[in-house]
Amino acid sequence: MIQNVKKILAPLDFSEHSMAAMHGAWELAQETDADVHIVHVVVPHHSFIPLMLVSNAEQDRELMRESAMEQQAEEELARIKKDEFKNSKKVSTAVLKGAAVQCLVDYAKKNAIDLILLSTHGRTGGETILIGSVTEKLVRHAPCSVLVFRRRDRGAPAAS
Repeated sequence: MIQNVKKILAPLDFSEHSMAAMHGAWELAQETDADVHIVHVVVPHHSFIPLMLVSNAEQDRELMRESAMEQQAEEELARIKKDEFKNSKKVSTAVLKGAAVQCLVDYAKKNAIDLILLSTHGRTGGETILIGSVTEKLVRHAPCSVLVFRRRDRGAPAAS
């Protein structure tokens, strides 16, 4: 099965956990001669509060904030591709905007992804409940296999 993996999707929220999973995806890709698609999803604030319930000024500020977040993510992905993957043609990047799970499922379908490799959890803080559920929902809805990457704590014994 693993020999048939030619395209790996590594969702990235720029957390330490997702960065480790991205490196795991790259290691697997090198062993299987696969391409790695590194994707970041900007989740609009209006996913939680509909834009029609806020003023025009607030809508404009939110759209500007989202645009800035997209630009910042594109710049960071370009830096990662250059610094960590030496601009390899085997690595492609994308910034998507929308509900994280749906964006990732659609991207996987559109790009014939064979495997999604992501971390057990992403960013911490107030978004933990929302971000943590992405992994669980992707396992249920992805059009391909999903590998959940769990980094071992340094110094902790391996599970038996």
